[in-house]
Amino acid sequence: MPYSHNCYSFRIENANGENKSVKDSTVINALQDQAQLALSKHISQVYPTQPSRFGKLLLMLPALRTINASSIEEIFFRNSIGSIPIERLLTDMYKSQDL
Repeated sequence: MPYSHNCYSFRIENANGENKSVKDSTVINALQDQAQLALSKHISQVYPTQPSRFGKLLLMLPALRTINASSIEEIFFRNSIGSIPIERLLTDMYKSQDL
């Protein structure tokens, strides 16, 4: 699974509470499910001897949600997207695709 996909998936996990411009919870839930399935598949392929790894990662999500969105943008996205707010980028991506 590409690094950028991991970052995008993580951001989708956080979109529910932070991105007020995305209002379609059905789409958000579908994207969250898709991200979780992709992560589960990746973990089972890369770490086949650690069957509890996926569950442990899911248990860490509440702690990760305490990290400020701007900090995540700075760490993971600033080098690739520049100063464009991630909320704007996700909203533009959402509006440009038929989901």
